[in-house]
Amino acid sequence: MKIVERKNINVARWENLTNKQEGISLFAKAWYLDAIAESWCVLVNDDYSRGIALPYSKRAGVEVLYSPVFGRYSEVIGEFKEDELALITERFKVIEFACRHELFDKPEERIYQAISDFKSRKLGSQAKRSLKKAEKNGFSVALTDDYSNVFSKVKEELNHKFTGITEKSLNALKQLFENAKQAEAIKVFNVVGNGNLGGIVCFESKDQLLYVKGAVDIETKSNGGMYLALNSAIEYAKENNLKFDFGGSNIEGVKRFNYNLGGIDEVYFMHIQNNGPAWFKLAKRLKAHLIDR
Repeated sequence: MKIVERKNINVARWENLTNKQEGISLFAKAWYLDAIAESWCVLVNDDYSRGIALPYSKRAGVEVLYSPVFGRYSEVIGEFKEDELALITERFKVIEFACRHELFDKPEERIYQAISDFKSRKLGSQAKRSLKKAEKNGFSVALTDDYSNVFSKVKEELNHKFTGITEKSLNALKQLFENAKQAEAIKVFNVVGNGNLGGIVCFESKDQLLYVKGAVDIETKSNGGMYLALNSAIEYAKENNLKFDFGGSNIEGVKRFNYNLGGIDEVYFMHIQNNGPAWFKLAKRLKAHLIDR
C-alpha cells in the first residue's frame, strides 16, 4: 500500500476500481477530483484493488488533507488495516477531511439526504403546494446536457448569497460541469417557461443520480420551479433504478427542502486533526477566533 500522486496515478485502473464496487459515489472519480481539488493523491495497493482518494491543499508549506467545495466526502474502496490508514496521518499532519466511513478516532457525524426506497417516499405539504404552483404556471422540465443556462443562474445566485464563493471556486464548478459532460455523466433539468428560468445539474453513475448544484430566478422559485426541477430529477432516478442523492447540506432550510421531497438522512464522518507545527496551530486558532467575533 502506498500514496501515489495525481501525475503518477494509473487513471484507467483507478476508474476501474471506482466502477467495480456498488454504491461508490462520483466524488471518487478522477475527472471529478481534477476539477475541484487543489491537489490530490490516492492511497492504493499495487494492483488497484483497494484505494481512497486524498484531496489536499498546501497552506504556508503545510499540507492539509481536506474536502473540497462541491465534493462532500471521500470513499474507502475495499478493506484497510490500521497500519495502512496510518500512512495517511504520517503524510498529513493537518486533517479537515470528510469520509463516508470512519477512518480515525472520534470523527464528527454529518448527514446528507438521499432516496433509495421510492415506494415509501412521501412528499411534504410544502412540496405538494409548490408542484401545484409550478403546474398552474405552465412550467415544464427539459432534460439536456447543456449546462450553460443553469450555470449562469448558479453564478448569479452564489455571488449574491455566499461571501466565501470566489471566482476560483466558480471556475472549478464550471470545469466540473464540463468534465462531467465529457464523461457523458451530466444530466441537466432545465425549467421551461418564458426565458431562461434556470434549473439543476445532476451527475449520473451506474447506480446513482447526484444533485450537484442548481438555481432558478426569484419568481420561478416562488412559483415552485425549484421543486419541479428536483422532483423531475427524482422521477428520472426512479425510472432508471438509481439512488437519488440530494448532495447534502447542514443548512436547515436546505435540509427541510430535501425532506419535503422525500429525502432520508444518511450519515458520513468529518475527521479533524491538527498535529501541524505550533505556529500553524496558533494561526488556526486566531483565524477561528476572528470568525467567531
